[in-house]
Parts: sequence; C-alpha cells; structure tokens
Amino acid sequence: MAKQRIRYFFPGSNTAAGFVGFFEELRRRARRTVILKGGPGVGKSTLMREVEKRYRQQGLDVNCYRCSGDPSSLDAVWIPAKGFLVLDGTAPHIVDPRLPGAADGILNLGVCLQEAQMEAQKTEIEGLAREISGCFAQAYRCLRAALALRQDAGAVYETAFSEKSRRQMERELFSLLGGGPEGGETHAFAQAITCQGVLQEIDSITTDKTYCIDAPWGFDTDALLQPLLAAARQSHTERAAYHDPLDAGCLAHVQLGGALFTTAVLMDAPAFAPDLDREILRRESQRLAFDKAVYDLTVNQAIEALSEAKRRHDALERYSVDAMDYARLDEIKAEFLEKLP
Repeated sequence: MAKQRIRYFFPGSNTAAGFVGFFEELRRRARRTVILKGGPGVGKSTLMREVEKRYRQQGLDVNCYRCSGDPSSLDAVWIPAKGFLVLDGTAPHIVDPRLPGAADGILNLGVCLQEAQMEAQKTEIEGLAREISGCFAQAYRCLRAALALRQDAGAVYETAFSEKSRRQMERELFSLLGGGPEGGETHAFAQAITCQGVLQEIDSITTDKTYCIDAPWGFDTDALLQPLLAAARQSHTERAAYHDPLDAGCLAHVQLGGALFTTAVLMDAPAFAPDLDREILRRESQRLAFDKAVYDLTVNQAIEALSEAKRRHDALERYSVDAMDYARLDEIKAEFLEKLP
C-alpha cells in the first residue's frame, strides 16, 4: 500500500516583478473547484485546514499551498485523488469561476461580516490598506535591486563557464534522465520570499532519484534546467517545474518522471558542480563579494517590508474578526464540509 503523502508548496511568491502566482495552473487540473471569497480575517484559511484534515483522516494524499504573505495561512488545498481544489480567490490572486455551477463554485464567507460595524471603521481600514500597499511596493523595489545584483554575478559565472565545460555538464545531466509515466506539466514554487524570510519546502519534492546542481550563488542554473524540461516535454514525460522565488521566469528545480534536479544541496544526493575558470573567479572576486553582500542587504530589507505589511495586515484582520457573525459562519462551514466530495 502506498504511503500517504501530505505535501506543501507555495502557489505564489513575492518576486522582483511583484507577486507571481500559478493559481490558474492549479485550476486546470481540478474537476471541481471551490473559490473562497471574503476579506482578511473571515476564516478562509481555517476552513481550508478543515478540508485538509478531513481528507488526511481518509488516508488520501493532500497538497497544501502556503501563503507567501503569511506562511501560517493556506492559499489552496488540492486533493489529487478527488480532482478537488479549494482556493482563496481574493487579492492579490483574484480568481473567479470559469464554469459556475458546472465545475466551479463560490463560497463567500464575507456575508458573515456585520457591514454596519465595518462601515463605521472605513477610514481606519482604508488607511491600513494603503499602508500595506506601500510596504509591498517597497519590498518589490528591493527585490528588483537584488535580482540585478544576482544577474551581475551571473555575468561573471557565464564568462567563467566555458562552452566545453557546459557541454560536458549537460551530457552528465542528460544521462540521468530516465523514463517515467506520460503526463502533463505542473508549475509551483518550492520556495518563496515571505515575511518570515526565504522559506522552502524541498522535502515535499524530493524523490528516490534526486540530483543536485551544486553551483555558487548567482550562477545561472536555469540555463541547465530548461533543456532538461524541454526534453521531457518532447517525450511527454510527466513533469513538474518549480520556479525561482525571486525571478519566476527561471527554474529552481524540475521533476522529470521519477528524477528531481534541484539547486538545493541535499545530503545523500549526488551533486554536480560546474567546472569554472578559477583565474576569472579570482580576478572578479571583489565584484562577486560586493554583489552578494549588497544582495543580502536588499533581500533582508524586502523581508522587513513584508514583515511590516504582515503586522498591518494583522491589524486589518482584527476589524473583520470583531465584526464576524460566528454563529452564521459555523452554519456555512458545517454545510460546506458536509458536502465535500
């Protein structure tokens, strides 16, 4: 009997381009989707944890998608065996039904808010919302600067990585590609930039055949992973692409059939390091040290801005918590859980 798997991912990350998410990709896999609506503090994440608990108790595999804005909360729960998805459809990842009733449904927990009480506090709520937007804007400016520094280091490594060495490493990696079941392609983040730092869920994606690309910070590992993904696409092998949390256009890890190629260095997993020209690295050592030091500062400043946004978001949530009709909320939740697939 297969062992039950409870896995964690991030459907989105705070990146140099702003918030980037793969919520629509999740929906494409689902036979039935329930979209939760309502502002902060109405109980969306709590309800998703109830869904997770129900299916966990049934022994089914559950994929939980953590929120990059608040990693203690959930953005989505996916039950592969049921083709059933529950997700948060509110900003910054607004989602609406495509086939209302037929494949998608909305559960609006915001109907439990006592609107008169919320309206009386409109000025304070608007002020907090503006402050939260300002914190995110600051974070994204810092992340853009961080990406530029990482790309500058990447330019050094590109010069130090000869075409001969590149071809040799590509041959080594391609030799590890094995067969696998046919299937489609999924996208998510195994890491995310959050108010708690750069968090990762690498344990959720490791396989018996995990191979590490042991490259220095700033090295363009995406250039090695993209050809592997393209080969799996040509053979229609089942594949999962896990994107870089700073630059979502790049890959950080790929799972191709039963093999995982990752940029995380893991114990007991074979590691493959690029053969770099040491003379070039010596000559550019100060530049690389500067890029890394300032990169760390800018990323830490972005995380501090995200933390400030979280503190203000918690204050915003309290207005909703105080205005909730919890008796009505309990009725809605009980009816929803009773009708789970």
